[in-house]
Amino acid sequence: MKKIINLLLPAVAVFALSSCNNHPDVEGTWTGTPTRIDNISAAVDASATMSISFTQDKNSSDSGEVIISALIDANQPVSSDSASIDQAYEVSVAATAVITGRWTYEDRDDDDIIITLDPSTLKVNVDPNGVTFSNDILTETQQPLTDSLSRATAEAWTKSITKAMSERFYNINEISDVKIRNGIMSCEIHDRDFTFRRVNE
Repeated sequence: MKKIINLLLPAVAVFALSSCNNHPDVEGTWTGTPTRIDNISAAVDASATMSISFTQDKNSSDSGEVIISALIDANQPVSSDSASIDQAYEVSVAATAVITGRWTYEDRDDDDIIITLDPSTLKVNVDPNGVTFSNDILTETQQPLTDSLSRATAEAWTKSITKAMSERFYNINEISDVKIRNGIMSCEIHDRDFTFRRVNE
């Protein structure tokens, strides 16, 4: 019996090693395509381009640190103090959001990743000088003018975007069915299909 166990041990070790090697190599930064965000209260239309960065632990290729970031473009029609109808315009605000946490492959599953985010690391930055006004949106005439947000307005946008992005980020607690081919990562997040492209660093 002891001889049989000794014979089986190398085979078990090889099987365990090959099982670990079945994990897709996710290390690096991956960028998705713009997706609509419906819950930014300060905007009528908004989109975010998400990026996910995986860093492996020194002693493990199955876990490490994850950074999830987003470039956000939010738009809102605004009317000026004037009663003239041709004074309507649209304001477009640029913002960034980032959060960090940990990732690990799910036990007994080679292509599912568990994400645990740290809420205290969430940071949202609204560029007060990155706002763009497009005049006369009723006639769709594009006349972009760059201006700056007041401190109070920037804080209002920051609060609104922070609430929306926290909900979006915390929804990413598992990335399922991860497949990588030719620098493209396909996966599912809460039964929705997503595609990310590897960023060459």
